[in-house]
Amino acid sequence: MSELTLTLKGDAASRLERLLRNAAYSNAETAVADALEALENYLAPELDNWLREVVAPRLDAMRASPGTSLTADQVRARLFGKA
Repeated sequence: MSELTLTLKGDAASRLERLLRNAAYSNAETAVADALEALENYLAPELDNWLREVVAPRLDAMRASPGTSLTADQVRARLFGKA
């Protein structure tokens, strides 16, 4: 099993101490593991859907017709109203 040591400071440390003090968790490892699992479960489906539904089709379109893609400078110009 892997081992990782984290140092929390400021608000993050205070929040973890509060969770432990309020007996929500018996130890810091359990609290951090639950937080990581919740984050993973929250982000994974949304990220996967975005990559599949938005990014992949756009990448396919760019590959199919590279001449229609904008350069970084062209994108900046459009963003800043100079095009």
